[in-house]
Amino acid sequence: MSKASQGDAIAWRCIIDRFYPWAMRLARRWLPAGLQAEDAVQEAFLTAFRKLGQLRVNEAFPSWLAAIVRSQCLRMADAQPRTVSLDQDDVRDLLPTPGARTPEEALCSAEMLSAFDATLEDLPGHLRDVCRLHYRRGWSVPEVARACALPEGTVKKRLFNARPLLQERMAAFRCETLFRVGYMPVSDHLLAMCADHLNQGRSLPLLSRRYLSWAALAADLARGRLDAAFIMAPLALSLREAGSQLLYVMDGHHDGSAISISRHTMRRQRIGLPSPFSTHGVLLHRFMREHPELAGLPSLVVNPSSIINSLQRNEIDSFFCAQPWSAKCVRDGIGDTVMNSRDILPGHLCCILVVRRDYAARQGQVVADYLRALYAARNRLRRNAGFGAAVQSDHTGIDPDIARQVLDERIVSFDDLEPDEGRMKTFADMAHEAGVLSAPCDLSGFACADFLPRSSS
Repeated sequence: MSKASQGDAIAWRCIIDRFYPWAMRLARRWLPAGLQAEDAVQEAFLTAFRKLGQLRVNEAFPSWLAAIVRSQCLRMADAQPRTVSLDQDDVRDLLPTPGARTPEEALCSAEMLSAFDATLEDLPGHLRDVCRLHYRRGWSVPEVARACALPEGTVKKRLFNARPLLQERMAAFRCETLFRVGYMPVSDHLLAMCADHLNQGRSLPLLSRRYLSWAALAADLARGRLDAAFIMAPLALSLREAGSQLLYVMDGHHDGSAISISRHTMRRQRIGLPSPFSTHGVLLHRFMREHPELAGLPSLVVNPSSIINSLQRNEIDSFFCAQPWSAKCVRDGIGDTVMNSRDILPGHLCCILVVRRDYAARQGQVVADYLRALYAARNRLRRNAGFGAAVQSDHTGIDPDIARQVLDERIVSFDDLEPDEGRMKTFADMAHEAGVLSAPCDLSGFACADFLPRSSS
């Protein structure tokens, strides 16, 4: 061996001595239980030695070696039998059942796995990594969190955000039609969250989509990117007047909103509302008729999930929006609830479930099955409010105690949900009088009770 070669060998030995323990810690974190970290690290160092000439900047060696170690760990994990986790964040029924019994089943399984892998590759990078580890390698959420150096809550959120993307693309591969339902993360739409939770692993082809903006939800419904949505009645009516063919098939809830005022401002001038076409604008107009000293109060459109931040930044001095944000505002010491919406108009209409008419004509049984699932969720809530609070916490991150408070105090009601043409006509007239709707509405054929379960009490 030449002196130069001896020098290279000694230098490489020093590198191994320095970085080997560190690489072993990485491998133990990235490998699932039962796989040998030492094998992965040895292979990684061999690969690094062969490719050392590709390293252009010596200072980048640690991150470069870490990428090689991680790649080798993933390669070893790929060689293991693949399983699919069954926790509530799972993508249901997307992967084939292990153990195909015939050549045809084996071919179908291979094609489905290939399509799933292609779908994973299309995901944004931050979603792709956690999904590959969780769904394709069967790692638990804690294992994924350790491997990716992320909090478990972040892993759960990324899996949740990736789920509809995976479902929709895999459904297209299997020539299936999903029922795409939009909702907002508010107590008013708790039935949508609970039905989604209870439907996991069942046959209803449901794809629930959470929105943070009423404008985005309405736009997707109008463009056909959603088949149905929980939506404020005035907003649904504005879409209908603009040409969207919608059917009003169920009330989403009654009551459920509150007016809150900041504890840290003396102006009391600008109020935040969730949309120009909001139930809250209708109720606020009714309230101002009885309190003319508040007439002309300026408003600002603020999405519900941003309402507390807007209050803290003094962009608004008060807000009128769906729970649980008012309850959270009080719990956090930011503001005070001065009135619930039921105090202005008890049992008022607010959010309704609408379905695109063309989807209902093609997939009426799916719509009927979904309404049955919503009523089952409502009945479960009646028996166990804690269930609903836990589901809302899982779907939105809101403290379950706050969600439970809204239910226990019956600030929102899920009774008497059948679509009622007369009730809608009364509310539409109120919306027109308040200036929320620019013209009277033609409601003929809007309310549709055809999809209700036989016993919905």
